[in-house]
Amino acid sequence: MQEPGQVQKDFVVKTYFKGTEENAVLEAGKPVELVVELTAKADADFVMLEVPVPAGCSYADKGRLGKGEVHREYFRHKTVIFSDSLKRGTYTYSIMLQPRFRGKYSLNPAKASLMYFPTFFGREKQKQVEIR
Repeated sequence: MQEPGQVQKDFVVKTYFKGTEENAVLEAGKPVELVVELTAKADADFVMLEVPVPAGCSYADKGRLGKGEVHREYFRHKTVIFSDSLKRGTYTYSIMLQPRFRGKYSLNPAKASLMYFPTFFGREKQKQVEIR
């Protein structure tokens, strides 16, 4: 089975756990911040950013909105961040997670797209996460 590759067409999306390497090793019970960097290559209206949550984690805090963000929805498997208008540039968002179950998990690719024209998008590559 082939993993989804990175797409940097209209948006560049990068995800990482604050203070960790590419293939993150998290500590069960210790909250961690999932950081999402979104770079808009041009001005864009009505942008939707989908950020999957690794299976071994749940939300630690459902709090603050980031720059350019108007609404955020939390689902069991992903967080969706909505923006009315993004100017060309880089935006940083964070999601506080609580690693709960030990094991090795996939961090599915985060994806940014225009809500009404989803063919304009950008996607991160799939990553691995280990919870000890």
